[in-house]
Amino acid sequence: MTALAQELAATMRTPLLETRGLSKHYALQRSTRAWFRREPGEVLRAVDDVSLSVMPGRTLGVVGETGSGKSTLGRLVLRLERPSGGQVLLDGQDVASGGGAMSHRLRRDVQVVLQDPYTSLNPHETVGTAIGEVLKVTGGVPAADRPGRVAELLDQVGFPSGWADRKPGQLSGGGRQRVSIARALAVGPRLLVADEPVSALDVSVQAQVLNLFQRLQSELGLAYLFITHDLAVLERIADDVAVLYLGRVVESGPAAALFASPAHPYTQALLAAAPKLGRRRSTTSAVAGELPNPITPPSGCTFHPRCPAAMAVCREVVPLMATTPAGQQVACHLYPGSTPTTTRQPHLVNGAAAVAHPTPSPGGTR
Repeated sequence: MTALAQELAATMRTPLLETRGLSKHYALQRSTRAWFRREPGEVLRAVDDVSLSVMPGRTLGVVGETGSGKSTLGRLVLRLERPSGGQVLLDGQDVASGGGAMSHRLRRDVQVVLQDPYTSLNPHETVGTAIGEVLKVTGGVPAADRPGRVAELLDQVGFPSGWADRKPGQLSGGGRQRVSIARALAVGPRLLVADEPVSALDVSVQAQVLNLFQRLQSELGLAYLFITHDLAVLERIADDVAVLYLGRVVESGPAAALFASPAHPYTQALLAAAPKLGRRRSTTSAVAGELPNPITPPSGCTFHPRCPAAMAVCREVVPLMATTPAGQQVACHLYPGSTPTTTRQPHLVNGAAAVAHPTPSPGGTR
């Protein structure tokens, strides 16, 4: 193997973006009574010890209910918020310790596409002006060349160049989202953080925008961190999936394996309630029961109050990550390697049918 081939192979093995033990905890204001008693304040663990990676040219989908911490995770990756702990790495380098040069590189290499582009577009500015401002601020494109570059970007997202003179109010929701994507592409990023980019669109438009994401990935080699509550969307676009519940990853792995054989009961419930892409969204709750208060989460596995297969151990012990035969990583006591204690009897707590509790494997993945 030549030196160049070895370098390329190493690049493909190194995640473009990685989080290691990433956490964001919000200290809540103490009551006057608690302050006088010197009692510790409450803490909201929005993101808790999350480790994920996005490989070059691939899509990592992050899914969970409202309150799972997925949007906070996106803000941490973009450095819009400072983490309470853990690291965000770009090409293997910690973005927090790289100084101004690394911050500049992060802004260039990682861009965001939001759920509602209308709120980030000036209603009085034309599409061309909105995209041109990005080119002006980031530099590298002379003023005389900007109209041509704007036309190229609009063409990339499927708009004729004449649409540069239109204003956001003259566009549909899908059209505004295309403008948002074009603006994100203006700096030549390598990764897009797409936070619920199609959830505000009609189902008839969702497929068109997803097709655009896939085409751009094929043409430009982009990687995506695709955040959504809709598993049907991820089934269409994701290469890998991470499922979040109350700020923690409960299952992750290749999308094909996860959709074919979901391991965690929470993932199974989300899939059971997920509508097919192009059909009307389900009006039923994805999972039985209410999402617990994230300020005072349940002990042990935080999903156990809603889990049909919950056992006594689930109430007492936080499960570790284990590897399933299909290759997923799952934090569930039903799988060998997840329970860090001796084998416990399967005392069911939510009326589920008897489930044989597996014996932890000494070599289980943690």
